[in-house]
Amino acid sequence: MITLRHILLAVAIITIGATAYGQKGQVVNTDSATQSITYDGIDVSSYQKDIDWTTTAKDKNIKFVYVKATEGATHTSRHYRINIDNARKQGVKVGSYHFLRTTSRIRDQFANFTRSVKKGEQDLIPLLDVETMRGWTSEQLCDSVQLFADLIEQYYGCRPLIYTSSSFFNKHLAGRFSDYPLFIARYAKSEPRLTGGVKWILWQFSDCGRIKGIDADVDLCRFNKGCGMDDILMSKNKSNGIPERKKKEQEKTEVPPPPEKKPVEAMPVPAPVTDPSKMTKQERKAWEEQKKRQEEAEKRLREEEKKRAKEEAKKQAELEKQMKEEAKRQEKLRKQQEKEAKEQAEKARKDSLEQARKREKEARVSKAFQNTTTTRRNQQSADNDDIFYPTRSRKK
Repeated sequence: MITLRHILLAVAIITIGATAYGQKGQVVNTDSATQSITYDGIDVSSYQKDIDWTTTAKDKNIKFVYVKATEGATHTSRHYRINIDNARKQGVKVGSYHFLRTTSRIRDQFANFTRSVKKGEQDLIPLLDVETMRGWTSEQLCDSVQLFADLIEQYYGCRPLIYTSSSFFNKHLAGRFSDYPLFIARYAKSEPRLTGGVKWILWQFSDCGRIKGIDADVDLCRFNKGCGMDDILMSKNKSNGIPERKKKEQEKTEVPPPPEKKPVEAMPVPAPVTDPSKMTKQERKAWEEQKKRQEEAEKRLREEEKKRAKEEAKKQAELEKQMKEEAKRQEKLRKQQEKEAKEQAEKARKDSLEQARKREKEARVSKAFQNTTTTRRNQQSADNDDIFYPTRSRKK
């Protein structure tokens, strides 16, 4: 099924060039000679597939990388181990992150995280990715994030870096996690603004960066003013531990995952105890009414299912249409950019030839002038010789 994310991804793939900030899905070419882009680190997952860390590590802008380790209670990124090992071999500071899910218990998710993320292999404080709250209230979400953060602090000896979008933080997390190190996503020219003027450490300003050694788009981020590596290095952010009182309270803050919604099933028509022909008039009437209600209920379910399918097909068609229109627009933009680039190149070539011809002409004029001057000087010298040193004998 095509979703809005797929549309944005398609747009990102066919877009050529972008600003150093841009909207979500807009390509940021870090190797472009026409723009100066400031970024300090990246985060990667299995989406980027196999990364050539030998090449990527040569990018002097990349001071660190966060690698996706786990998601929920069971999922482990299949590229986590190779990314962590190869990045560290190339001297890149590494950290690991967990994508929080509401469909499983926090302690089960934390156990999944610690099975993959070893203390001795981490240069950076752990990162908790908070992007969804499906089935939970804001209070339940905050309690769950707090529990996960406390468990990380107990096990790794430091507070985690919390990643989320600026709008999500302002709506659901503000007030509870203002004193935690924050990694904020905002794909726009202006920096993130958090409720209460809360300071963030890292800003993810693009999700479509192009880095040598990575064949797919990658997230780019930069430090806030006054912030740097010391704010995320594990060795520089040791905590004093969790108070015993808070440890006991953790048992009360575990939020169970929301129950799964079971599809509504039509109630079966109970078989008559006796043959309808042998029922009394009143029993038969009641049985027929019940059967009629059952048939109407089944009919409504079928109609609702058809309606949902029709609406889904309509949405699918609209999304496909939007995707095609956007692709056409981007293709038109690409051709226009190519045309302008060719025109600029041709103009530059002509200007270069014109300058070369001008220099050549000036050289010829200068040389001719020098030759004329030399000839005149020689002639004047000869005339002077005739005046001061006349010939002693002349032919008569």
